Amino acid sequence: MPDFDVIVIGGGINGLAAAAYLGKAGAKVLVVEARGECGAHCDTEELQAGFLHNLHATWMITALSPAMEDLELEKFGLEIVMTDYAYGKVFRDGKCCLMGVNPQDTISNWMKLSPKDAEFIIKASEVLIERFNDVVEWVHTFLFTPPSFDKVRDNLEFLKEINQRLGINISPEELVNINGFQALDIFFESDYIKTTIASLSWIGAFPPIHRRIGSSGCLGVAALTGPIFPVHQLKGGSHSLTHALIRCCKAHGVKIIQNCPVSKILVSKDGAYGIKLSSDALFPGEEITAKKIISDLSLVPTFELIDEDKIPSEMRTRIKNFCYDEQVIFGVHYALKEAPIWLSAEFDPGIQRCFMGYIGGDTQDEMKKFGVELISGVIPDELMANWFVPTLADPSQAPDGCHTAFLWLDVPPIPVRWGKRKLEYDFSVWDKIKWELAEKLTDLFEMYAPGFRKNIIEIFPYSPLDVWRNNRSAIRGNWCGGAVIPEQFFKNRPLPDVIVKGASRTFINNLYLSNSIHPFGATWLASGYLAACEVAEDLGIREKDWWKNKAVMWYIKNLGKIKRNLGVADKWKI
Repeated sequence: MPDFDVIVIGGGINGLAAAAYLGKAGAKVLVVEARGECGAHCDTEELQAGFLHNLHATWMITALSPAMEDLELEKFGLEIVMTDYAYGKVFRDGKCCLMGVNPQDTISNWMKLSPKDAEFIIKASEVLIERFNDVVEWVHTFLFTPPSFDKVRDNLEFLKEINQRLGINISPEELVNINGFQALDIFFESDYIKTTIASLSWIGAFPPIHRRIGSSGCLGVAALTGPIFPVHQLKGGSHSLTHALIRCCKAHGVKIIQNCPVSKILVSKDGAYGIKLSSDALFPGEEITAKKIISDLSLVPTFELIDEDKIPSEMRTRIKNFCYDEQVIFGVHYALKEAPIWLSAEFDPGIQRCFMGYIGGDTQDEMKKFGVELISGVIPDELMANWFVPTLADPSQAPDGCHTAFLWLDVPPIPVRWGKRKLEYDFSVWDKIKWELAEKLTDLFEMYAPGFRKNIIEIFPYSPLDVWRNNRSAIRGNWCGGAVIPEQFFKNRPLPDVIVKGASRTFINNLYLSNSIHPFGATWLASGYLAACEVAEDLGIREKDWWKNKAVMWYIKNLGKIKRNLGVADKWKI
């Protein structure tokens, strides 16, 4: 008799989500975590007394997830907070492009930048709101059901109708096969608008430089500027999601053991049947059995735990070559005396009620150049980065009156050059250049928010090497379980033939993945949800009345009660 129905290897947020669903459905579940605490990609650390810094996940999209209602995450302490604007891109000429929680705020800002683009988004929003139920179904289908080309064809018909009504003279098939920059050139005229959408798509792991991925991301972001924009913070920091999921797990009988690295996934001719803990685990060398095994490690570390003779040699080689080289970030965390004042606040004061955005890359050409250099292993001289001021939404993350900020720069995991300067090709190079790069990024922040440097109490660089040190499953500092590139996207994710049915069932019977799979690891909890659905189906416990909620619906029903602007100074409030 197996010890458990399900063992989840790794207590990341998607592993915890899968465990919570299965525990609530009645399964006997064990979560085994190597570190002393769960949720490595939702860390919140007190790097300076009183200042909380979100080292990994910083922009949260959990409000998009059906788990909000299915798992009753509010009941377990999850509190979502936000600002009036979900996203803002600032420009060298003192202007800013804003995306508001209220679409009317977006339109008001865009009218000052490009009346033509504003009119287009008004028309697009009218169409999308008219077909609102279809839009919600499309979001749920894409993110929270297994990837299917039949479903893509259905969505293309939907997109075809929208294009016809908007007067777009390109077929949906052509549209999804171009890159994001091309798609934006078709829909919009202003670089303010185009680069804002491209930057948000990029940091959302849909790089506009790639075909299919880029157009999917940019079109999705453009659609979300209308009726749906679930981007937010969590009160107390990102790690609050980990805490809520652990409370939910425990409430439903899930057992969690920490300080227990796994040394082997046990596999027989019939498939996976258990795990063996390492010799330095809390229970050294212990073997634990289960009917089903879910790995929340990413692809390569998972299959390194399986004896080589259990994996076909060609498959083993392809898995070893799985790419982790995009969605790698260099971060700089700041403890601040007060919130930054953007130069563009004179153009639109709404930027001061925005907790997240982008600096640099003022034109499409600049962003294209950055993308080419990034995938060529180069840190560009002309930097551009995602910025956060989380404390505008949640002031509890800093002492009274103070704030935190964060810059997030996409980088190659092992850069060959920084501009024209050749670098030593070794991962340890980050320890040699991280403070210099942090200074350059601080100069960039100062350019768009004059006086920023004088406002700094402390700076904390956080390199891809630091990320990997903190989480051994974050290979080469990758944050989403493997690079989102065309050959590792949608039906191909993580790699062809690794998944044999659905989204998470691997070619080894009874072994499932909740990391590296479609869509990719993120705070929407989609990969954990998909793994839970498929394990539950295979155990015969999927049909539950509570397990029927759809993506976005919690956000739509609760948007009016989400607290906003809790850390915004009174002079910037309307």
